[in-house]
Amino acid sequence: MTETHRLLIALSSVTLYVLWVAVIFFKSKTNVDSSDSKNQTLIVYASQTGTAEKIARAKAAELAENEAISLVSMASLNLAMLGNVSKALFVVSTYGEGEPPDAGTRFYHTLQRAKKSGATPLSNLSFEVIGVGSREYKQFCRFAVSLYENMSLLGGTPLNSLTTLDSGKGEHLVHLNSLANDSSEQIQPWVLEHRKQLNQDNTRGLYAITLKPPPSADETGTAPTTWEAGDIIDIYPDMAHKKRPSSESLTKPLRKLVGRSYTIASAPQEDDLKLVVREVRNAKGELGYGSGFLTHKLLQNQAAYAQIRKNTNAVITDTQCPLVLIAAGSGIAGVRAQLAKRAILKESGPVWIFYGERDSELDNVLSKALSPFHNARCIHKTSIIFSKSSLDSTTASKKYVQHMIVEQADALKAFLGASSGKASNSGKCISSDASPYTDRDGQIYVCGNFEGMGKGVDAALRDVLGEEHYSTLIEKRRYHRDLY
Repeated sequence: MTETHRLLIALSSVTLYVLWVAVIFFKSKTNVDSSDSKNQTLIVYASQTGTAEKIARAKAAELAENEAISLVSMASLNLAMLGNVSKALFVVSTYGEGEPPDAGTRFYHTLQRAKKSGATPLSNLSFEVIGVGSREYKQFCRFAVSLYENMSLLGGTPLNSLTTLDSGKGEHLVHLNSLANDSSEQIQPWVLEHRKQLNQDNTRGLYAITLKPPPSADETGTAPTTWEAGDIIDIYPDMAHKKRPSSESLTKPLRKLVGRSYTIASAPQEDDLKLVVREVRNAKGELGYGSGFLTHKLLQNQAAYAQIRKNTNAVITDTQCPLVLIAAGSGIAGVRAQLAKRAILKESGPVWIFYGERDSELDNVLSKALSPFHNARCIHKTSIIFSKSSLDSTTASKKYVQHMIVEQADALKAFLGASSGKASNSGKCISSDASPYTDRDGQIYVCGNFEGMGKGVDAALRDVLGEEHYSTLIEKRRYHRDLY
C-alpha cells in the first residue's frame, strides 16, 4: 500500500467520522427541538378589529416570563401545529351573526371536517378559550362557544371553562396589564387642531376632524406614535374632563374607562391624524357619548386622550394590486386612509371607490372627505349613489352601495381579476413605462356599519364573484372588512 493510499484512507475515515458526528448532533437537536415544541404554549388569535389580537399579545408577554410561547394568527393555524404542542390558548372574536372572524374561517371549516370524521387528533392537547364580543349582539361570543365545543369533541382537554368578555363594557381591559408600559399602547393626548362639518344636514352632521399627535420622542423620551392605514383609535372622552391627568393614569389598566373606537382616516405620512365622525343623537335628541364629544364638546386646542389600536385585518400591504374601496357614510374614513396610502406613492395600483350616502343635495361630501387626494391619479373610477335620489322615496325602491356592485358586476370582476381574463390596462394608474398591474390579484376593503351596508355588500360580492372566488378572497386575506 502506497503512502498516497494510506492518506486517502485516513481522509475517508476522518470524513466519515465527521459525517457520523453531524448525524448524531442533528438527531439530538431534532429531539430537543421536538421536546421544546411539546413544552410550548401556543397562543392563537382570530381578530376582526384588533381587540382579540391585542389581548393575545398581552397574554404572550405575560406568560413568556415562565413559559416558552409561540404566537400565531388563526389564519395560519392547522391541526398538525396543535399536535406539536401540549397547551394552546385561543383568543377569538365573533363576527357578524355568530360567524368566525375572517382570519378564523379556514380553521373553522377544518374543525368541522375533522369533527365529521369522528377522530380525536387533539387528545394530547390542553386548551383554553377566551372569547371577545358585545352583548349587544344576539350571538354573543358564538364563535368562541363553537371553538370550545369543537376542540373538546376532537379530544382536547379544557384547562378552564370558556371565558367570554364584553368589550363594550370594558371587560377585556383587565387582560391588558402587561401592555401598560408599552408606549405604543398607552393613552396619550391628541390635541384638536381642526373640525369642519362636511355635509349640510344639521340633524346628522358628518365632520372631518384633525388631531395633532402626542409630543415627539425627543420631547418625552418615549417611542414615536404612529399608525397604518386601517388602524383604529380608541377615544376616552371622560379623561378630557380631568384638569391634569397624571402619568400614572395614562398607563394604568383601563378597567373603569369607557372608550369609543374610530377608524383612522389618514396615512401616517400626513403627520396629523384625521377622523370622519357622524354626529349621533338618541330619541331624545341627546348627543352620543363618543360622537358628541368629538363633534361638539371637544374644544379647539383641547386634548382628547386616546390610544392607537392595531387592526391588522384591515392593513393592506400590497400597494400595486387593483384595490376596491367600498364605504357608506362615516365609513369613508377608512377609504380615505387607504387612498392616501397609495396617492402619496409615486407609483401605485389602481383604486375603484364605491360610496353610498343618503341625500344628493345635503350629503354630497365625497370630494371634501377625500381631499386632497380626491383627484389622485391612482383613482381608476368613482361610483357614488344616494339612497334618497330616487323619484320614489319608498324603502323598497331605494338603492344603496351594494346595488351598484351588482349593476357593475362584469366590470368589477374584470378589475379584480375574477373573470376569465385579468383586468384591462384601462385601469392602470401607474406611469406608462412601468410594469402593468394586470397580473396582480385585486383586493377589497369595506368600511362602515355592519347592519345594512356591511351585510348587503357582503351578499352582493358573494353573488357577483361566485362562491369559489369569494372564498379565495377570504382565505388569501384579500377581503378586508372594517365594520362596526
